[in-house]
Amino acid sequence: MSIKLIYASPDQDANLLYWSGMFTCDPFLAFEVEGQCYAISNVLEIDEMRRNSKFDEILLPQDLVDQENQRIIDLIQRILEKFPRHDLVLPKNFPAYLVLELQEQGIKFSVIRDEFLPERSIKSPTEITQIREACAIISEAFGRVRSILAESEIRNEFLYYGGEMVTSESVCAEIARICFERDAIAMETIVACGKDAAFPHNRGKGPLKANEFIVVDIFPRLIKTGYYGDMTRTFLKGRPLEAQVKMYNAVRTVQSLAIEQIHAGKNATEIHENNIKAFMKLGYPSTDSTGFFHSTGHGVGLELHENPSIGERNHCLQNGEVVTVEPGLYYPEIGGVRIEDVVVVAESSAELLSNFSYEWVV
Repeated sequence: MSIKLIYASPDQDANLLYWSGMFTCDPFLAFEVEGQCYAISNVLEIDEMRRNSKFDEILLPQDLVDQENQRIIDLIQRILEKFPRHDLVLPKNFPAYLVLELQEQGIKFSVIRDEFLPERSIKSPTEITQIREACAIISEAFGRVRSILAESEIRNEFLYYGGEMVTSESVCAEIARICFERDAIAMETIVACGKDAAFPHNRGKGPLKANEFIVVDIFPRLIKTGYYGDMTRTFLKGRPLEAQVKMYNAVRTVQSLAIEQIHAGKNATEIHENNIKAFMKLGYPSTDSTGFFHSTGHGVGLELHENPSIGERNHCLQNGEVVTVEPGLYYPEIGGVRIEDVVVVAESSAELLSNFSYEWVV
């Protein structure tokens, strides 16, 4: 038997947020033992936690130790006394100063280097609803982006909306506003045009140009629950070249094929390798920095990037896992194209949690 123990704040630690189901201002000690989850709260937050958290029991420090011995290390020692013959297990991000104190006190422990709570990868119906809600907010934001691009005028290759030059920064600000009005926070949004779009995590900057790919990647977090959505669409204002049409269609084709392959029991690496082969057949070779050189997708939930991965790491997809599907092509001389949706793995198929048009020329 083991005691899984965390010392953190839910806004900084997804595992603790998973246990608690709510945010708090300060870090606190929490542990799971014999199928029960406990928290040790301060007096300022205990009433709120008892009303709204998912913990089975919430204690004050004085419930475990006397007033003079309420250091975190004292509380940990008391927990171990309360549950003898249990091994202490810590996450890999456990505070270093507490690790040193455990060592100084001669307390034995082990560190889980992989996923501390692997059960997080299987999403409950409630979690799936939260992710779907985040994706619906993204769809609203994409609708606004499309409207801005569609109503923009082209002047000397640049875009103007309402008399003002359209920039990556102005579009990001509009996306952030829409998300915030719907109780979500959008940070690090990508609006990358032209050569910037050829680098997957380039956020983009400066004026947006006509006749260039514009990659827009939006991944807000719900303020109340902490769940993420994640979607990408690629747009072009003006008239695309034949090479741009071919490149976009290749990505759309491979993304559709990837979604069709997803079901419980499918090897994620096989899906990824099939996508690489499909791009090759369509005439798009890859190197370490051009073509399709990132994973096909990743898990999403209380973290933007979590297990499982659809890439080089072997994994058998399981019913209830939520993953992105986001193949892309990137060539500096032409730009980049990425299309990303979120799906939940089902027994024989993948169910889309995201929904927005794939029409890209505006």
